[in-house]
Amino acid sequence: MEDKFLLFGMKNLLLEKNLERLEKEGIDIGHLSTLKKDELVDTELFEHEILKRAKKMADFYILYFSLENSVRKLIKDVLNERYGENWWDNKVPEGVKNHVIKIQKEEKDSAMSIRSDDPLDYTNFGELIDIFSANWKDFSDILRSQKSVQETLSPLNKIRNVIAHSCDLNDDEILRLKLLIKDWLRIQNE
Repeated sequence: MEDKFLLFGMKNLLLEKNLERLEKEGIDIGHLSTLKKDELVDTELFEHEILKRAKKMADFYILYFSLENSVRKLIKDVLNERYGENWWDNKVPEGVKNHVIKIQKEEKDSAMSIRSDDPLDYTNFGELIDIFSANWKDFSDILRSQKSVQETLSPLNKIRNVIAHSCDLNDDEILRLKLLIKDWLRIQNE
């Protein structure tokens, strides 16, 4: 009987090492994140219902984060290719630059870590819309229309507020977020 337990334990260790190797190679099966849960915070400090809501909202944060950063990447890639590394200085509206400078100063004056050297990382969807609008000729061959960009990205700022302020998205807003992501993908290269 003891041999069976030993064999069972060894098989599990081997399986765990193989799962870790797969994830390190880029195949995301969620195994590493389950191993690291205990490293964050003792979840017993929080009520079960709050943790349940947080886990549900974590998926929407991932979607929002990915969408916002893919929009930033599109802007950066296009403007950098067409105008070089100084595109931020020459192609971004003054209002957006001034707001970013203000946020960067506030961050610098705090004890928090500096989030990024890239000023684009300090922009929100409203400011990204302003950058698209100011440089529409550079995006007109990639995106359907200025209006479609604005109508797709503007509502995301409202959804962002719900996510960023640790509130629950109701079913309608969950559907809206998913549809807006689909809309964003649809208006590209159509």
